[in-house]
Amino acid sequence: MLFSSFNYLIFLPIVFGLYWVLPDKCRKPLLLLASYFFYMSWLPKYGLLLFGLTLANYFLGLLIDKSEHRKKLFLTIAISINLGCLCFFKYTNLLLDSIWQGLRGLLHVTGMSTAPFANTPMFDILLPLGISFFAFEFIHYVVDVYKGSSPMRNFIDFALFGAFFPSQIAGPIKRFQDFSKQLIHPAVFNKQEFNDGLVLILQGLFKKVCLGDTLAQLVVDPGYANPAALGTLDAWIVFFAFTFQVFFDFSGYTDIGRGSALLFGYRVPENFNLPFLSANFLEIWRRWHISLSTWLRDYLYFPLGGSHCSVWAQRRNLFLTMALGGLWHGAAWHYIFFGCIQGVILAVTRDWQKYTDKHPTLSRMKLSAWWHWSAVAATFWTWTVLLVIFRAPSVTHAFSMYAKAFSSSPAGEITTTLMTSTLPATLCLYGLYCITCALSNRAVEKGEALPAMAHGIATVWKQSVPARAIAYAAMAIVILAFAPGQVQPFIYFQF
Repeated sequence: MLFSSFNYLIFLPIVFGLYWVLPDKCRKPLLLLASYFFYMSWLPKYGLLLFGLTLANYFLGLLIDKSEHRKKLFLTIAISINLGCLCFFKYTNLLLDSIWQGLRGLLHVTGMSTAPFANTPMFDILLPLGISFFAFEFIHYVVDVYKGSSPMRNFIDFALFGAFFPSQIAGPIKRFQDFSKQLIHPAVFNKQEFNDGLVLILQGLFKKVCLGDTLAQLVVDPGYANPAALGTLDAWIVFFAFTFQVFFDFSGYTDIGRGSALLFGYRVPENFNLPFLSANFLEIWRRWHISLSTWLRDYLYFPLGGSHCSVWAQRRNLFLTMALGGLWHGAAWHYIFFGCIQGVILAVTRDWQKYTDKHPTLSRMKLSAWWHWSAVAATFWTWTVLLVIFRAPSVTHAFSMYAKAFSSSPAGEITTTLMTSTLPATLCLYGLYCITCALSNRAVEKGEALPAMAHGIATVWKQSVPARAIAYAAMAIVILAFAPGQVQPFIYFQF
């Protein structure tokens, strides 16, 4: 049941209506049942996996809290269960393939026959949706209980934390302390949250369907499917198109999830904060997939030693954290390679910042606008180039894409298709919307008065229900008008 599917557009209003009609004591059980229905609508048997992990983590969390002498044992068991499930479903075939390739290479070097290991044994394992996300949430829960946080004693509350459908499949990764606070008091319908939720859902649908899916179908998928047909300009268009596709796709999912949660009075964390305005890679990882990067920081980087160690140990910690972050994204070597490169760049960036902060001339230059915006442009360009490794099915495929980008060949069909489509107009429309929102928010934050026309529009928006209904209908019509023929699955479902 994709957020962008017709099924979800039926499911969400039904659950929303029942939620606010039923008495308060029935609302959390309703959300829990709806969340399991949402999850099991894809493959019912994996609902048992989610429920089994929920039971295990619930009781182990209580045991960790009560135990005096065996807390570490119960924590080890809990982490082993969560990581064991994640590794079995996600990495079994990668491990087998790597072992068999290693054996074939060893036998080839020694001159022995490789026939016994010619075919790699593979298990027919279908990755459960969202397992990377709820496994990380459960690990965070048991670790924080071990550190002294109070466990969730109400099983319905805990089960809802693990299964909450707005953030279940592709995050954001919730922190149970924040979520459990919202479960204490009875839910009260809030018009502002309702309006904000609808705007987020429509905004997310526009980003996902009209921008992300269109970029994928017109540019990204054809470009990566046939690198040989790309000209130099085509390759760069494909590179930048994927950068925006993955942003629109994932941030669109987050917007729909956050908006859906707001309809029920819940808030889940933001996952993006203008990442393409980052001036270095340390900053971009504070703005991109925020819930994952903070999880990796708190539960991997800090336990490795963080920054409270020698310089080389800090570099090692960054490298290992990002390498494992790359592996989290998928069971393939190009994901690991992507993570390793990110780790190296983060370490170099940190060293560069320390050097420039101490250098008299460079420290003054860093304060200038041209330095900042040059750094933003360089960061965005580097990020775009590295995402080729992330998107390509293999490292070899990625280098074939790079060969086209850094060659000199005439433009092909990709450029023509893009220029003759409605996509440039759609991107301009979204850009105008973003600029308007940014200027309005900046004026409000600074306490400045809005222009007369903007103030009038804001007043009508707040006070007039018919005006909001017309605006919502107009946004829905725009989404339908610019939507491609086929809606694609969200990119992060595969992780």
